[in-house]
Amino acid sequence: MALREVLDEFFQQAASKMSTPQEYWDACLIRTWRKAGTVFDVVLSFQSITNKKLGEFEPALLRTPAFGFPWKIGVRVFVANHLSKISKRLWEQPAEKDIALLNKLKESKYDTEKEAVEDKALGAEQRAAKRSRAKIEYSITKYANRNHATDWNVNKGPR
Repeated sequence: MALREVLDEFFQQAASKMSTPQEYWDACLIRTWRKAGTVFDVVLSFQSITNKKLGEFEPALLRTPAFGFPWKIGVRVFVANHLSKISKRLWEQPAEKDIALLNKLKESKYDTEKEAVEDKALGAEQRAAKRSRAKIEYSITKYANRNHATDWNVNKGPR
Protein backbone atom coordinates (compact mmCIF):
# COMPACT_ATOMS: atom_id res chain seq x y z
CA MET A 1 0.00 0.00 0.00
CA ALA A 2 1.42 3.37 -1.02
CA LEU A 3 2.02 6.07 1.57
CA ARG A 4 -0.59 8.37 0.00
CA GLU A 5 -3.24 5.63 0.27
CA VAL A 6 -2.30 4.99 3.90
CA LEU A 7 -2.55 8.71 4.66
CA ASP A 8 -5.93 9.08 3.00
CA GLU A 9 -7.23 5.98 4.79
CA PHE A 10 -5.83 7.29 8.08
CA PHE A 11 -7.47 10.65 7.62
CA GLN A 12 -10.85 9.12 6.76
CA GLN A 13 -10.74 6.78 9.79
CA ALA A 14 -9.63 9.55 12.09
CA ALA A 15 -12.19 12.05 10.76
CA SER A 16 -15.07 9.69 11.50
CA LYS A 17 -14.10 9.64 15.20
CA MET A 18 -13.31 13.34 15.65
CA SER A 19 -15.52 15.81 17.42
CA THR A 20 -13.36 18.75 18.50
CA PRO A 21 -11.28 21.30 16.54
CA GLN A 22 -8.20 20.17 18.49
CA GLU A 23 -8.55 16.65 17.11
CA TYR A 24 -8.88 18.03 13.57
CA TRP A 25 -5.77 20.18 14.08
CA ASP A 26 -3.73 17.21 15.34
CA ALA A 27 -4.89 15.05 12.43
CA CYS A 28 -3.99 17.76 9.90
CA LEU A 29 -0.60 18.21 11.57
CA ILE A 30 0.21 14.50 11.41
CA ARG A 31 -1.09 14.07 7.87
CA THR A 32 0.91 17.03 6.56
CA TRP A 33 4.00 15.85 8.46
CA ARG A 34 3.78 12.51 6.65
CA LYS A 35 3.46 14.33 3.31
CA ALA A 36 6.41 16.63 4.20
CA GLY A 37 4.36 19.79 3.60
CA THR A 38 4.66 23.26 5.10
CA VAL A 39 2.98 24.82 8.12
CA PHE A 40 0.83 26.74 5.64
CA ASP A 41 -0.44 23.42 4.22
CA VAL A 42 -1.51 22.35 7.72
CA VAL A 43 -3.37 25.62 8.26
CA LEU A 44 -5.09 25.39 4.87
CA SER A 45 -6.28 21.82 5.39
CA PHE A 46 -7.50 22.69 8.90
CA GLN A 47 -9.37 25.75 7.65
CA SER A 48 -10.96 23.76 4.84
CA ILE A 49 -12.37 21.30 7.41
CA THR A 50 -13.51 23.73 10.10
CA ASN A 51 -14.18 26.86 8.02
CA LYS A 52 -12.53 28.94 10.77
CA LYS A 53 -9.12 30.51 11.28
CA LEU A 54 -6.71 29.22 13.93
CA GLY A 55 -7.15 32.20 16.23
CA GLU A 56 -10.95 32.02 16.28
CA PHE A 57 -11.23 29.14 18.75
CA GLU A 58 -11.94 29.59 22.44
CA PRO A 59 -10.09 28.14 24.30
CA ALA A 60 -7.05 28.42 22.05
CA LEU A 61 -5.89 25.26 20.33
CA LEU A 62 -2.82 23.43 21.59
CA ARG A 63 0.19 22.55 19.44
CA THR A 64 -0.26 25.48 17.06
CA PRO A 65 2.48 27.81 15.83
CA ALA A 66 2.89 31.12 17.63
CA PHE A 67 1.50 34.31 16.12
CA GLY A 68 3.94 35.61 13.51
CA PHE A 69 5.49 32.20 12.85
CA PRO A 70 6.71 31.92 9.23
CA TRP A 71 4.15 29.78 7.33
CA LYS A 72 6.50 28.62 4.58
CA ILE A 73 8.66 26.59 6.96
CA GLY A 74 8.36 22.84 6.60
CA VAL A 75 6.01 21.21 9.08
CA ARG A 76 8.74 18.72 10.02
CA VAL A 77 10.99 21.60 11.06
CA PHE A 78 8.19 23.14 13.12
CA VAL A 79 7.36 19.82 14.81
CA ALA A 80 11.03 19.01 15.46
CA ASN A 81 11.75 22.43 16.99
CA HIS A 82 8.54 23.06 18.93
CA LEU A 83 6.92 19.64 19.43
CA SER A 84 9.94 17.43 20.00
CA LYS A 85 8.08 14.55 21.68
CA ILE A 86 5.65 14.24 18.78
CA SER A 87 8.51 14.49 16.28
CA LYS A 88 10.32 11.62 17.94
CA ARG A 89 7.16 9.49 17.82
CA LEU A 90 6.48 10.26 14.17
CA TRP A 91 10.03 9.35 13.12
CA GLU A 92 10.07 6.12 15.13
CA GLN A 93 6.72 4.61 14.22
CA PRO A 94 5.11 3.78 10.87
CA ALA A 95 2.13 5.65 9.47
CA GLU A 96 -0.23 2.84 10.49
CA LYS A 97 0.23 3.78 14.16
CA ASP A 98 -0.72 7.43 13.71
CA ILE A 99 -4.28 6.80 14.91
CA ALA A 100 -2.88 5.58 18.25
CA LEU A 101 -0.81 8.76 18.47
CA LEU A 102 -3.88 10.82 17.65
CA ASN A 103 -5.79 9.08 20.45
CA LYS A 104 -2.97 9.88 22.91
CA LEU A 105 -2.93 13.50 21.83
CA LYS A 106 -6.67 13.71 22.48
CA GLU A 107 -6.06 13.43 26.23
CA SER A 108 -2.71 15.24 26.27
CA LYS A 109 -2.12 18.83 27.37
CA TYR A 110 1.25 18.90 25.57
CA ASP A 111 1.66 22.28 23.85
CA THR A 112 4.24 23.93 21.64
CA GLU A 113 7.48 24.83 23.32
CA LYS A 114 7.99 28.59 23.19
CA GLU A 115 11.69 28.36 22.42
CA ALA A 116 12.95 26.06 19.70
CA VAL A 117 14.58 22.91 21.02
CA GLU A 118 18.21 23.00 19.99
CA ASP A 119 20.05 19.81 19.17
CA LYS A 120 23.55 20.45 20.55
CA ALA A 121 25.28 17.79 18.46
CA LEU A 122 23.67 19.06 15.26
CA GLY A 123 24.53 22.66 16.17
CA ALA A 124 28.19 21.77 16.74
CA GLU A 125 28.30 19.91 13.44
CA GLN A 126 26.76 22.89 11.59
CA ARG A 127 29.25 25.32 13.15
CA ALA A 128 32.17 23.04 12.22
CA ALA A 129 30.91 22.79 8.63
CA LYS A 130 30.53 26.58 8.42
CA ARG A 131 34.06 27.08 9.77
CA SER A 132 35.41 24.55 7.29
CA ARG A 133 33.58 26.26 4.43
CA ALA A 134 35.04 29.63 5.48
CA LYS A 135 38.56 28.17 5.52
CA ILE A 136 38.10 26.71 2.05
CA GLU A 137 36.77 30.03 0.70
CA TYR A 138 39.74 31.87 2.22
CA SER A 139 42.27 29.46 0.71
CA ILE A 140 40.58 29.68 -2.72
CA THR A 141 40.64 33.50 -2.58
CA LYS A 142 44.26 33.47 -1.44
CA TYR A 143 45.20 31.13 -4.30
CA ALA A 144 43.32 33.22 -6.88
CA ASN A 145 45.02 36.42 -5.71
CA ARG A 146 48.53 35.00 -5.29
CA ASN A 147 50.09 36.87 -8.23
CA HIS A 148 48.33 40.23 -8.00
CA ALA A 149 51.27 41.78 -6.18
CA THR A 150 53.40 41.59 -9.34
CA ASP A 151 50.61 41.78 -11.90
CA TRP A 152 51.26 44.69 -14.31
CA ASN A 153 47.61 44.68 -15.44
CA VAL A 154 46.44 45.93 -12.08
CA ASN A 155 45.91 49.68 -11.87
CA LYS A 156 47.90 51.19 -9.09
CA GLY A 157 46.97 54.46 -7.48
CA PRO A 158 49.25 57.50 -7.24
CA ARG A 159 51.91 57.48 -4.61
